[in-house]
Amino acid sequence: MPICNDCKMVSEIGVVCSQACLDAIKAFQDRVKDDVPSPKRPWLSRGAIRGISAVVILFAIAYAVLCFQSRSLLSLDDVLERLSHWGRFLSTYF
Repeated sequence: MPICNDCKMVSEIGVVCSQACLDAIKAFQDRVKDDVPSPKRPWLSRGAIRGISAVVILFAIAYAVLCFQSRSLLSLDDVLERLSHWGRFLSTYF
């Protein structure tokens, strides 16, 4: 809706049609000025990613050692069996 030069009010906010409109805009701006959106948090934190990476690297090293000892590629069942054997061995001494 156009506003003629005789009716418009120029304020620090901009051009408005009346004092009531200006008051409504100021009230709205006061109400929402503190509504700052919170920053989005990543699904996983950097610490969690580092921890997962460390576990994956440790499993890869253990798999490489097991494959080197057996001189062949091992299946998941073979790896789990050997790791459980190591776990039983270590638990008897520690």
